[in-house]
Amino acid sequence: MAEASSCLLHAGVVADVPRGFLRSALAFPGPARTMSAEQELESCLRHYKALGQEEGAKSTCQALLLVLEKLKQFAGGSVKRCREKNLEEAFQQLVQASKGLGELSREDFLPLLRCVLACQMETASSSAFHRLEKIVAKLSEGNNRSLVTEQLNRCMASLAEDEEPMPPGSLQTVCMFVEGGVLGRFYWRSNLVPLLRCIAATFDVISQDQVAGNEEWHYVTVKVCLQLFKWMPEEILPLVWEGTENSKTLQRILSSLLQSIMGKETCKDTRLLAATAVSMLVNTAPEPQRGAMAVLGLYQLLDLSGCSIAQRQDAKAASHPGESCFGTLRVPRPPWSPDGLERVVLTRGLLACCKKEILSCRLNDTTQEACLLLDVLFPAVSVLMEEPDYYCFQVFSLWLRRVRESLEEIWERKRSRVLADQSTPLERLTQFLWNNAESPVERVSDFIHSSFQLLLEIYSLECDRFEDLERPLYGQFLQRVILMPWQARARYFPLISVLPYLGPEKVLDAYRDLPQHLLNCLSTNHLCPAASDLYKTILQLQRKVWAERREQVPEEELAQDWGRCWLAVLSSALTSPSPSLQSNASTYLLGWTLRVFPASYSLLDESFKSREPSTLRAWVALLNAQRTISGAFPSNAETLQKLPSCLFSMEDNVRLAALSLLCSAPRTNQALSEMEARLLKEALPLSLNCDSSSFRQFLQTMVKKALVRLRDSSLALLRKQESDKKERCGGKDPETALGQAVDFVEWLLQLCISSLTSGSNFQRRKTALLLLAAIMETCTDTWSPERKKGQPPRNMAALLSWARSKGCWDFFSRSNTLALLSCLQDSTNEIRDLASELLVRYFPPAFPESIAVALFERAQEAMCSPRVPEAEAGAVLMKTILQKTDNLVLKRMLPGAKEDPPGTCLYQAFLNHLLGELRTHFTRAGHDLLLAAHTSPIHGVISALRQCLLEVPEVATSMLKPEQAESWRLFLSSLVNAVRDVSNLLLGVLQSKRPSSLDQQAAAPSFADMGNAISFLIHVGKDPGLPNEDDSVLLSEEHSLILTCCWVSVKEIGLLLGGLAEKILPLAPPAGCLLPLQVVKMAAEAFQEILLTCRHWGAVEGCSLGFTKFSAALLSHPDPELQDIPKTALEQGLALLSSPRNCSITRRAAGFPMLFLCIVVGEDPSKTRPLLANCVQRLLALAGEPLPVDWDQTVDLPQVSALHVLQTLVRGSGLGTALNQYVTPMVVLFLEALRSPSWAMRNAAIQLFGALTVRLLGRTRSWDDGCDQDGVSPEALFTRYPQLRSILLKELAVAAEESTGPQRGRFRLCPSLYAILTFLAKLQPGGTDTWNSDTNACFLEPLVRLSGNPIHAVRVMAAKALVPLVPATEYGGVLFRLASGLPLPGDALCHNALHGRLLQIHAVLAQALNANCLPPDVLFSIAGQLEDRLWLLTPTQPCPLVRTAYLQAVSLLIGSCSRDFKQRVREVVSSELANSEPLVKPGASQVQIGSATFCQHAACFLCHEAARSGAPERIGEVCLLLQRGNVDVQVAILTWVTEKEEENCLNSSQELQMVLLEKLGQKLKEGANNVLLKLYLEACVHLCSKLRFRSPASSHELRGAVLAETKRDLLSMVGNDDLSPELLGHALCLTPLLLTPSHEDYPLLEQWCAVIDQCSNPLSSEVLRMAVAKSLRMSGADVLWRAQESSRSPLRALALRVVSLYKEDEPNVYAEPVIFSQTLLPFLLQLLGRASTSLKLWVPMQDWLKATGPGVFSSLHHCRLWWSQADSASLHLKAVGCPKVHVAIAALLVKAVLVASMLELLEKTSQPNVEGIDFTAQKLRCVALSTQKLLTQHGMTFAINLETGQDSF
Repeated sequence: MAEASSCLLHAGVVADVPRGFLRSALAFPGPARTMSAEQELESCLRHYKALGQEEGAKSTCQALLLVLEKLKQFAGGSVKRCREKNLEEAFQQLVQASKGLGELSREDFLPLLRCVLACQMETASSSAFHRLEKIVAKLSEGNNRSLVTEQLNRCMASLAEDEEPMPPGSLQTVCMFVEGGVLGRFYWRSNLVPLLRCIAATFDVISQDQVAGNEEWHYVTVKVCLQLFKWMPEEILPLVWEGTENSKTLQRILSSLLQSIMGKETCKDTRLLAATAVSMLVNTAPEPQRGAMAVLGLYQLLDLSGCSIAQRQDAKAASHPGESCFGTLRVPRPPWSPDGLERVVLTRGLLACCKKEILSCRLNDTTQEACLLLDVLFPAVSVLMEEPDYYCFQVFSLWLRRVRESLEEIWERKRSRVLADQSTPLERLTQFLWNNAESPVERVSDFIHSSFQLLLEIYSLECDRFEDLERPLYGQFLQRVILMPWQARARYFPLISVLPYLGPEKVLDAYRDLPQHLLNCLSTNHLCPAASDLYKTILQLQRKVWAERREQVPEEELAQDWGRCWLAVLSSALTSPSPSLQSNASTYLLGWTLRVFPASYSLLDESFKSREPSTLRAWVALLNAQRTISGAFPSNAETLQKLPSCLFSMEDNVRLAALSLLCSAPRTNQALSEMEARLLKEALPLSLNCDSSSFRQFLQTMVKKALVRLRDSSLALLRKQESDKKERCGGKDPETALGQAVDFVEWLLQLCISSLTSGSNFQRRKTALLLLAAIMETCTDTWSPERKKGQPPRNMAALLSWARSKGCWDFFSRSNTLALLSCLQDSTNEIRDLASELLVRYFPPAFPESIAVALFERAQEAMCSPRVPEAEAGAVLMKTILQKTDNLVLKRMLPGAKEDPPGTCLYQAFLNHLLGELRTHFTRAGHDLLLAAHTSPIHGVISALRQCLLEVPEVATSMLKPEQAESWRLFLSSLVNAVRDVSNLLLGVLQSKRPSSLDQQAAAPSFADMGNAISFLIHVGKDPGLPNEDDSVLLSEEHSLILTCCWVSVKEIGLLLGGLAEKILPLAPPAGCLLPLQVVKMAAEAFQEILLTCRHWGAVEGCSLGFTKFSAALLSHPDPELQDIPKTALEQGLALLSSPRNCSITRRAAGFPMLFLCIVVGEDPSKTRPLLANCVQRLLALAGEPLPVDWDQTVDLPQVSALHVLQTLVRGSGLGTALNQYVTPMVVLFLEALRSPSWAMRNAAIQLFGALTVRLLGRTRSWDDGCDQDGVSPEALFTRYPQLRSILLKELAVAAEESTGPQRGRFRLCPSLYAILTFLAKLQPGGTDTWNSDTNACFLEPLVRLSGNPIHAVRVMAAKALVPLVPATEYGGVLFRLASGLPLPGDALCHNALHGRLLQIHAVLAQALNANCLPPDVLFSIAGQLEDRLWLLTPTQPCPLVRTAYLQAVSLLIGSCSRDFKQRVREVVSSELANSEPLVKPGASQVQIGSATFCQHAACFLCHEAARSGAPERIGEVCLLLQRGNVDVQVAILTWVTEKEEENCLNSSQELQMVLLEKLGQKLKEGANNVLLKLYLEACVHLCSKLRFRSPASSHELRGAVLAETKRDLLSMVGNDDLSPELLGHALCLTPLLLTPSHEDYPLLEQWCAVIDQCSNPLSSEVLRMAVAKSLRMSGADVLWRAQESSRSPLRALALRVVSLYKEDEPNVYAEPVIFSQTLLPFLLQLLGRASTSLKLWVPMQDWLKATGPGVFSSLHHCRLWWSQADSASLHLKAVGCPKVHVAIAALLVKAVLVASMLELLEKTSQPNVEGIDFTAQKLRCVALSTQKLLTQHGMTFAINLETGQDSF
């Protein structure tokens, strides 16, 4: 039994149990008991409170009252982790009170026992049940065991009455006690027969009443059977295998279980569980043979396997036809219609749970050595392999695992191999694995991987057993892997599996490209785990092999061996310019390297000595990995010197890696060192403004690690102090270490709070909130029940107390609260939501009354704002007020709440207030929508209602109270009525009338209709005296207001109604459903009207999200009437879709197709989805109907609408794989629709096919994945969709016949051809099977014939489509065939066919070379064929397109061609480029199609050859072409230099640079066209910057030779206003690369500085300003230093211009004038300190002081007065959230510091007072300090030290 239980868990059977079923079971009424748990608790509390009045029992009762309080919290709680925590604390309290329990009398002990048992009876959570079982076991100690047993037996007896059906609650309770209760299991073991009778009766009731609500009941009944068979096999055995008077009952149960397995209507999860139960019943067999024969009888009865054994076993079956013997039980064949799932579930259950002895024993009554595993289950598995899904893969993997476990028994009986070489089973198994290795089915890859390993392990064991030394399977696997493209994830599973058997050396010798392919995988995110597993496996095997050379091999020697193989590979990956490759290499490879070869650290460290950013990143990654493994921080001098350069690097990934090194540690109680804390304080303030979201998330994670270290180390110090251990911590006093930890957290807290002010930008505020969340999570004692990890330590309160005693860690101060409240007014939802979460989760339960009242006033104001962000902020404020306001304060705030009766729910009163606001706004909108949109828009109130009603957990708790249910029902009905009225009003406004009902023609208003309707509203509501603006081409402010009010309100209505159905319908208060049927129908009608008449996609999206939740809630509800509502809506939509009409739906109403998607997505995915099946079938039928004779192109046809709806369904991600079965019919429909005469039909068909392509092949991966190819291989595709191959092949054959048929002079289009070719081209090359006519080879002939298609695009796409359909093993044969078919000189030819064939050669050859799977001899033979056709490149063949295609193919093979041929090709190409003017026949056009393309490819060919050879004469040819070639040649060379030169490493860049600069000078004089000039500038910038980087000295020499005239022309060019900003920007970037710091260039340098100053003006375009920044960066430090030291004004201005590039731009989310002014203040003070020595500087400063000083003092005074007003709390709160206020105050404080500093300087030098200033520096500082303190109390914290002027952080 233990083995079976282990198999059950290992197979994931328990994991497949739907958790929702267990929760749903509680919705059914539980067993009838006298008192519920809550009633028992109340009674028990009263009893012990009374008993506690007696002297002797006082202490015991006090302890028991604590236990009962925890049990009461458990019973009333709803969060699982909170409930479990309460039980754990109750048990601890009970342990402390255990001594007094024995002193209680029976009567005083019984209330506690009954209370605990009542809680246990009502518990459905297994973890909570086990904790209660611990309490029961504690209560059973001593003399109380008999009493506990007696009471428990009474409870158990109440659950089941003989032969009466049991409700779900009772069944669930029985499950709990059988599985986890010792006494409960003992009771049911003694009362098994009555329980079985009740279960049989329950099955009878369920089978007679097949309704949706019974699914949970059915599931839990089957679960009881499973638990009984599992835990009580000895009691079950005689009933099944010996025959007793009670066997009939078990026979009924077994029949019901089989009906559950076979029933198509039964839920899939129930069928899976029933099969598991039957398998557990088989395990009760006394002998393995009897169990095996029972299984065989079931397979015969149900006809599941079709194996020969089952066919021959008919002797016993003949005597009892239609039934089977299961031990002594006779099981009749159930009525069934197979759907295939029955074979899956039963085979899966047997393989997962059956004992090994039963699966491998010899079957009785057979003439051969047959067993279940090989002769019954394997045929069943073989059938499942034909159409695999997730469970089929699981069954396949289970079968291999059980075979592996049973090999010894099978060999002993069979005496031959199970998987012999070239045997049918082995071939079938391997073919199945290869075909499905790329399966997109979720979670299948794990099964495939384990199956490869199991298969090879079985093969190896059998070869060892039978002494087979050849073992060809390993080589076949490796060869197949090598031939697959590296992008195929499927290749790495078998490679990892075969490595241990072949050895790493053999694999690496055969697979030379493996290291490079590993790096390619690391550039592709989804391949990284596979690459990591492969690398780890290779390293482990290599170490094992190298270590076996002799007894003790030094680690350094092993590291050297590793380095010879992998050092260059890993170093290149860690220093790669690709961020993904660099990051993934450090994440996936570096750790395994250091673990397997520890001495490799020194090798890697030596290779990372450079200070380049990529090398620094690699170096820090190495330190991180080493610290993780060794635990020690590298503190050598070199590391400490180099680390700051990483912390302050400009590269985000370098800074993050360095921060990770400082924050992380192997042990969480390892304190931060002084050096680590110091560096963090320096680095963190500079990292708050990063615009990368991932950087912010990583930064939060890193800081959280540091905080955990500080917290845990501090707690360890406190524990040491408490235990009076006088140990030192790192040589420091514990108090000192504690103080340093507390001070760091306090510093970080103040940094975060000061960054939350409204003057900070989004990036800083978001980062600060994330870091503040990390502080709250780690340094407070707030318990988060929803989190599994990261709860505060038990003694956290001691650390908090110590920190607060030092005046620190006042996390919840008033100023901090106000700072977070300012974030609630932010314009972005990310800031608002995060701040609200922090306030609700961590801050005290209620705000102070003054804050709450002010916040309510501000929320009211913001909620009525016409601006959407401000209205959304008002809604968040309302939600926060509801959650964080005391009931008494809330009652005083709400108008009219004081008159409510005492029992009124304040949550409902608050929501009634909002509903009243909604009605008021609705009334105003009905009278004057324009005025309402200005003053009281509707969307803010609806958003507030939605958030307060659905996102506040206490509201849902209130709804469940019986005394409040009716009032909530009335409120919800009123709310739905109100939003329905609002929806009608808004939709009617946009149509200038009320919307039509659903049974009429539904049509959304056009944009013109809406414009006219809104114009009419504006005309009615506008002041007649204002001018008319009808002639404006832009939307007026009034138009925008009305549109915003309408669409955002409609969106919010959809979200609200959907949320109501999702959150409210599942609530089941005793008084009944809170949403009556009519109210739900009203909501459904509102959804339909919105989706049928809405054009705005944002509104449709929000409404669709809500309607999906609405439909899912209704379809999963047990009430049939509610289930019918979405079904009816779907029928109405289909009827409307197919009805004739005179208007457009799908084009005018974007929401109409979403109506269908929302409904079918709402179906339960674990069921058969009948709505989806009906919808798709009817849509397919409608779309396939022929067009009417009088169809109108201007009106949407029903067929077109059906195609659009199908496209929407296919694109919908919520349907998953449910649509896969309809893919083939949709493809057929698409092909037919493309032939339609209607453009709308063809357009809709193309869109449908695009959606199908994405579903079949997957989406194009994002740029950071780095994947060149997407999709699946042809084998995987056509294995999953076998009919698709014949459909596509037929279309290709027809198209090929029409393209190359005999009808000359006639051209027939095949509409579907290009789409099919595009689809095939997107397949991934992956075929490695032998070439056969039944797979990919059938596509070869039509595709080759399509090479002659007269359409150029078809020929190109046919070449691309050929690539994935050629197996890698056949690349050479296909290429040789195509090349040998090229015409020789004098042969007849067709230019189209010749061009197409060359394109195919190029495409296949490129893929073959990329895969590196062509042997040298094959390459030489193909190259020979192309050499013989050199005439195709010569003028003898005049078509430029053919010559281009030939040159492209030859370019790929140039390395395999003869030297003579290479020379001839170069001569031909050079000659053609030298004489690039085409020969023109008389009467022919001078323009040859493709001539420019040929010139460009020819030029690129020569450039590539020059770079490859490195010969100076080749470079000279390129330079000559650049000087004399035509425009096309110049464009080609310049493009190649910019894009390809770097990767080809052109060595003679200086010569080319000289030519480029000379040509650039000519072009500047000639006034060349802008495109060519831009290319010259880009190429010059590229080469000059590269040359300067590689060799500065040589670059200066080169610059000396450059004509000064070119520089002057460039500078004069920038002043030309006629040129584009992009062109001017390139000129700006090139100029500093040509200038030198020498005196000769000073005039030009001055001119350049003037240009920089002019172009950096804030009024200049962004392109020019960015170019200025790049130009300054390229100029180098030497030029800037010379400029700073120069006495010339333009050069001095250059240094200031570096700073002035900053531009304050209101919409710019990066602008931070406050932070900028705080950062600039210390530098201004330094400048002031030097002013006294410079008269020129001192005079303007005195003028500034005279003009500014008096105003600063008065402004500070007014500021203090305004912020001191006690009656302006709401206005203060608004000001705290206003960025402009914050900027103004920050500027005022900065000015105050400067004025005070200047006054101090005047006082020190005894200079006369400045006119108008009658205050001293000390007085000004005092006023500024008091003002700053006052502002801090109001939540405005400034990081300015007014004493020193320095930044506080």
